[in-house]
Amino acid sequence: MSFVVRPCAPKDLKDILRLIKEIAVIYNVPLTQLYTNVDVLHKHGFGERPKYECFVAEAPPEQKSKEGHTIIGYVLSTYTYSTWKGRNLYIDNFYVMPEFRGRRIGKKLMCLAAEAAWRRGCTELRMHSSSEKPENHAILQRWKAEDLSSKHGWHLLRFYNDTLKRRAAQSKV
Repeated sequence: MSFVVRPCAPKDLKDILRLIKEIAVIYNVPLTQLYTNVDVLHKHGFGERPKYECFVAEAPPEQKSKEGHTIIGYVLSTYTYSTWKGRNLYIDNFYVMPEFRGRRIGKKLMCLAAEAAWRRGCTELRMHSSSEKPENHAILQRWKAEDLSSKHGWHLLRFYNDTLKRRAAQSKV
């Protein structure tokens, strides 16, 4: 199968949102809990100061998905900063449609994200991996990712919107 991996363009955002929704369904996240929409993706990715970088995997029209899609995968990342390591690339989403897996599309997406990070002076690439998908975790470890949870005991934590709002309100106290 031939495919192209390229930077995401505004015309791809409907497909990116479709893939985000596919991921949400896989992890049983109600679609009503998604804040992201095409307008938000456009504003944050293509505005004056982009908040993320995204690459897409695109199949030629004659090899489109069963549903007729040519955007078949993507990697979406943002740059973070570590006081110990300097600039890092954080991959938030990394996804290839199930019917296209096993064709090195994910590897190409990951390598392109890593190349962009290296060119920008990053010292590390970071991401999270769900314990619900051990097969994904195994692939990342084969690619030489280090599991900080098991090796160093680090935990990924999240403050949800309501907690964030409460903490922000307490800043005036």
